[in-house]
Amino acid sequence: MRARLRGTRARPYLLLICLALTWGIHWPVAKIGLRDLPPFTYGALRVAIALAVIVAVLAARRGLRLPDRHDVPIVLSVGIGQMAAGIAAMNFALPLISAGRSSILVYTMPLWVALIQLPLLRAGGAGRQVGGLILGLVGIALLLNPQSVDWQSSGQMLGSAALLVSAVLWAATTIHLRHHVWRGTPLDLMPWQLLIAVVPLAIAALVLEAGRQIHWEPSAIVAILYSGLLATALAFWLSQSISRSLSPLATTMGFLAVPVVGLASSWVLLGEPLTLLDLAGAATTFLGIVVVSISSSAGDRAQLTNADSASIRAES
Repeated sequence: MRARLRGTRARPYLLLICLALTWGIHWPVAKIGLRDLPPFTYGALRVAIALAVIVAVLAARRGLRLPDRHDVPIVLSVGIGQMAAGIAAMNFALPLISAGRSSILVYTMPLWVALIQLPLLRAGGAGRQVGGLILGLVGIALLLNPQSVDWQSSGQMLGSAALLVSAVLWAATTIHLRHHVWRGTPLDLMPWQLLIAVVPLAIAALVLEAGRQIHWEPSAIVAILYSGLLATALAFWLSQSISRSLSPLATTMGFLAVPVVGLASSWVLLGEPLTLLDLAGAATTFLGIVVVSISSSAGDRAQLTNADSASIRAES
C-alpha cells in the first residue's frame, strides 16, 4: 500500500520532467517556425492541430463531454488567460527577443505566484518551500541578466512587456487550477479550452495577417507539428494534471526547469550564447527545485503518517 502511494506521489514529478523537456525545447523550435509563418497564424494552427488531436483521442476513448457548469470558469481561465494570451505573447515576442531570454521572462511566473501566495505561506510556515522559492528566483535573476537585454530597443521592450504580462496571467491561472473543485478531468475539459483559445487567435490572424506570405519550408512544418502535438496537446494536459496534484509552489518551482532547458536547447539549435552566468543561474534554479520538491515530499509523508495514525486509533 505504501509503495503504491509513493509511486502515486512520484508520478507528478516524472510528468514535470517530461513537461520541462517538451516546453523547454519548444522555445527554439517555435522561433524557427516563426521565420516562415506569421505569429497569430502560427498560434491558430498550433491550437487547431492540438484541438483535432484531443478530439480524436476523446472520440476513440469515450466521446466528448460538455463541461459541467462548475468547470466553466476553469475552461475560460485556461483557454483565454493561459492558452490564447500566452501563445499570442510568445509568438509576438520570439521574433524580437532570443528564445532563451523569452523563456526566462515568461518563467518569472513563480515570482507572481509567490506574491499572491505570500499571506498563505506565512500562515502555513512553509519555511523550506520559501527558501527554495528564493533560491529559484535568484537563479532566474541570474539567468535574466539585464545587461544582455538591449533596453533601448522598442521591439525588445514591447516583447519583454508582453511576456511579463503573460507570466502574471499564467500565475493566476496556476493558482486557480490548484484551488478549483474539479467536476471533469483535464482531458475532458481540454477540447473546450482549446476551442476558446483558437477563436481569438484565428480572428487576429485573419484581421492582422491577411495577405502575408506563408513559406511551407520543411522546418516550418516540423515546428508547427511539434507545437501542436507536443507543446500544446500533450504539454497543456500535463500542466493541468500536475497543477492539480502538486502545491502551487512545487508546481511553479518545477516549471523553472523549463527556461533552463530552453537556454540549453536554444544554444544547441540556434547557436544563442550561453555564458558562465547562465550556468550559475541554471544551477541555482535546480537547487531551488530540489529544496521545494524535498520539502513538499516531506509534507506529504507527514500527512500520510498522521492519516495512518488516525486510522490505527479508529480501528483500535
